[in-house]
Amino acid sequence: MQLRLEAFNNSELEKIHRATLEVLEKTGVKTGSEKVRDLLKEKGADVEGDIVKFPSAMVEKAIGKINKTVTLAARDPRYTVTLPAKNTIHSTSGYSAFTYDMESSKKRPSNSADLVDYAVLADALDEIGIFWPIVMPTEIEPESLQELSALDISFRNCTKHVQCSVADPDTAARQVKLAAVLAGGQDKLRENPLFSVVASPFTPLKFEDGTAEAYLIMARAGIPVVPMNVPLAGTTAPASMAGAIVVTNAEQLAVLIILKCADESAPMVYSSDTGTADMTSGDINYDTPDRPILCAAMAQVARFYNIPSCVSHDSCEDKPYKIRQGFERNALRIAMNMMDHSDLAIWLGSLDNALSASMWDMLLDSEAAKLANEYNRWFDVDDKTLAVGPINEEGPGGNFLLNDHTVENYRDTISLYKYQNNLLNYESEGSEDDFVEKAKARVREILASHKPIAIPDDKLKAMDEIMDEARRSING
Repeated sequence: MQLRLEAFNNSELEKIHRATLEVLEKTGVKTGSEKVRDLLKEKGADVEGDIVKFPSAMVEKAIGKINKTVTLAARDPRYTVTLPAKNTIHSTSGYSAFTYDMESSKKRPSNSADLVDYAVLADALDEIGIFWPIVMPTEIEPESLQELSALDISFRNCTKHVQCSVADPDTAARQVKLAAVLAGGQDKLRENPLFSVVASPFTPLKFEDGTAEAYLIMARAGIPVVPMNVPLAGTTAPASMAGAIVVTNAEQLAVLIILKCADESAPMVYSSDTGTADMTSGDINYDTPDRPILCAAMAQVARFYNIPSCVSHDSCEDKPYKIRQGFERNALRIAMNMMDHSDLAIWLGSLDNALSASMWDMLLDSEAAKLANEYNRWFDVDDKTLAVGPINEEGPGGNFLLNDHTVENYRDTISLYKYQNNLLNYESEGSEDDFVEKAKARVREILASHKPIAIPDDKLKAMDEIMDEARRSING
C-alpha cells in the first residue's frame, strides 16, 4: 500500500506508444555524426543524409533489451543504489553556473571551491541519495575541461554515486578512465558503475555529434546514461500534453536504440524534464499545474516500458520556509511528485530555473524532503496488518491502546515526525532570515566536521595523472 499518481489508462498508453513508433519510423531523428549513422544503418535503420529513421521492429527490439534494473554504485558501498527504487531517491540539481555566496547571500559565478563544499555537504545529508555536481567550476579554462574536472572534484569529496554531464567523446573516454581507477579496473567499473551521465538530446528530435558519440563510449563501458531531454509544449514540442509526451518518448527511445546498437547490455535511465513553456518568455515554467501532470505522465510511460526513470524532479524554487504553512506547502509538492514513483528526482538546491544554487537551500530542501517522505511510506497489507485477530479480541466498543498489536506495530505505522525535531523548529516562528541563518550555521557545522572517506594515495596519484594529461592535451 502506497500513494500513487497516474495520468493514463492502458488504452492511452498504447496510443502514446503507437504514435511514438510512427514518429520514429516516418520522421526519425537528426544526427551529424557519421560514426553513429553508420552504426545505426548497420543495425537496420534507414539513413537519408543526416536523418535516421527507425523501423518499428528495430524500436521494439531495443525495448525488448531494456535493463529492467540499473545499479548506481558508490565509492562507499553503503550508498550504492539499485533501480527501480522502493521510494524516490533524491538528488541535487546539476551544473548551475552560479551560486549564492554563503557570506553575502549574493549571486556570483561558481567555482571549484564551491563544488568541493557542495560535494561534502551532499555526502553528509541523508536525504541525498546520489550527487549531481550542482555547480560548475567555471574558473577552469577551457570550458571543455569543466565536465571532467567536476567529476574529479565530486569523486574526491563525495562517497555517493556521482551523476555528471558529458557532451563529447574525448571527455567521455577520460571520465571512464578516471572512474576505472577508483573502481579497480574497467571490468570492475562495468560491474559497479561509480558514475552515470546526463547526456541530452537536442529537442526536437536532434542529437549533437559529440553527445551521440559519447553515448557509444558510455554504452560500451557499462556506464548508465540518463538522457534528460527538455521538450517544452508550445515551443520545442506541440502545444498539447499528449504531443509533448510523444516527442519526449521518441527522443528517449532513440537514445535507447543508439545505446543498444553499441552494446546490448547498455544500461539507461529514462529521463525527461518535460514541461510547458511560459508563452510570454519561452522559458520553462516549473510552477504551473502542468508540471506535476507531465511528471506523473512521464513516470507512467517509463513504467509502461519497465525501465527505471528519472522524470519527476520535485522542483519548487519558490521556497517559503519562513512559516510552518510555507514549509508544509513545499513538502506537499515534493510528496506529490514522489507519488509519481519516479525512481530518481533531481532538484535539491536548485534556484533560478536551475541556473543557480545555494548551500542553505540544499539543506532546507533536504528538511522538506524528510516530511515529504512521510507521505510516501510503504504499508504492508497481509495477515498481520489486517489485524482481524486483534479486532475480534477487542470487539465492539473496545480500545486498542494496550493491545499487543498496537505495541508491536505503531512505530511502523503512525508517523512520529515532529516539526520541533527538524532544523526549522516551529515551536517559535521566526523571520525568513532567521531560518536562512539557521541553515547557514548548520551548513558551516557540517563543512567543519564531516570528512568523506579518503581515496587511497595510489589512486589519487593515478587520477592526478589523468587530469594532468587532459590539461596538457586540451590546452595544447
